[in-house]
Amino acid sequence: DVFAEDETVISVKLLRPDGIEVDAEIWVTRLNFSGETTYLVEAHDITSHMRAARALRSREQRLEGILNTVADGIMSLDDHGNIQSFNPAAEKIFGFTYDEVIGSNVRILMPVPVEGDNFGTDWAKTLAPDREVVGQRKDGNTFPMEMAVREMRQGENLSFTSIVRDITARKEAEERVYNLAHFDPLTGLPNRHLLGDRLEESIKRASRSKSEVALMFIDLDKFKVINDNHGHAAGDEALKIVSQRLVTSARRTDTIARVGGDEFVAILEDLHSIDEAELIAQKMIAAISDPMEIKGNECSLGASIGICVYPDHADDIPGLMHCADQAMYVVKQESGDSNFRLYSADDEKAPAAD
Repeated sequence: DVFAEDETVISVKLLRPDGIEVDAEIWVTRLNFSGETTYLVEAHDITSHMRAARALRSREQRLEGILNTVADGIMSLDDHGNIQSFNPAAEKIFGFTYDEVIGSNVRILMPVPVEGDNFGTDWAKTLAPDREVVGQRKDGNTFPMEMAVREMRQGENLSFTSIVRDITARKEAEERVYNLAHFDPLTGLPNRHLLGDRLEESIKRASRSKSEVALMFIDLDKFKVINDNHGHAAGDEALKIVSQRLVTSARRTDTIARVGGDEFVAILEDLHSIDEAELIAQKMIAAISDPMEIKGNECSLGASIGICVYPDHADDIPGLMHCADQAMYVVKQESGDSNFRLYSADDEKAPAAD
C-alpha cells in the first residue's frame, strides 16, 4: 500500500526461481473492484541497463583517475573560452585551485594575447598544432608553455579540450646548450663559431647597403708574464677584465669575441670612415694598457691590433681573417706591442703569421 501511495518507480532487486538476482524497476498501482482493493504490479528487468550504467561509471572513474595523475595540464573550455574543468596537473602548473578558475576565461592563464583572439572555431584552428605561448601563474610570474587545443562536438554543443605543458626546464636546457656552443665560458663573449655567423651576416648587410665593415685581430702583449708570475687563475682574471674593457671601448652595435687563449676579434659595422675604426682601436689599446689589480698584484698588459676592411681588403671571411691576422703580425714584428695597423698589400711581404 505504501508503494501504491508514492506512485513512483521503485528500483529493487528480485530473485528468480533459478536463484539469479536481477535488477528491476516496479510500479505499484491500487485498483478498486467491487469494493475490494487490489494492486497492479508492473516490473521491468533493467539488469542490462544497470550493467551498462555501472560499466560507464567505471570507465568515467578510470578516465578521471588518468586525468588526475597525468603530468600535463588538461582543461576543457566552452565556446567562449570559459574554463569548465581543470585537472590537478593544471592546478600545479598555474598555482590556481579548481574552484578559483572554473567559470573564468582562459585569458587569466595567458597574459600575452595569442594569434586569433576569438575563442570559437577560429581560435581552435589557430592553436590546433602544438605551439609555444606564454603562461601566467597565480602569483603573476610568467613561463613558457606548450599548448594544444582540440575541438569537441556533442550534438550541437561546441567545446574545446586544451592540453598545456610547462616547458621552462626544456627552454633552460636549450639555452645552456646554445651558450656552450656559441659563447666563451670564461668571459661570456661570443666564441669563434658565433663570430663566424655574425661576420657572415655583417658582410651580407654591408653588401646590401654598400657600406664597410672593419675586422680587428687583437692579441694581448705581456699576458704570458702574468701567467708565469701569478698563475693561471690570475691569467683568467686578467682575461675577464680585458673582455669587459674591450666591450666598453667598442660601440653597442659591435661584436667582441674571444677566439683563443689571449686572442680577441672585433667586428665593427656601419663605419663612417676608416678613421672611426682606428679611433676605436686606440681606445681599446688605452683601456687594455691601464694597470689592473689582480689578487693584490698590479699587472699591466698591452695589445697589438691588426685591422682590415670589407670590401677594400677582402670580400669574404677567409680573406678578411687573413688580412687582419697579417696586419696584427706586422704590428708585433715592427712595433713590439701596444699599437695598431691597417692592413696594406705590403704586409704580405712580411713572414706569414702563425
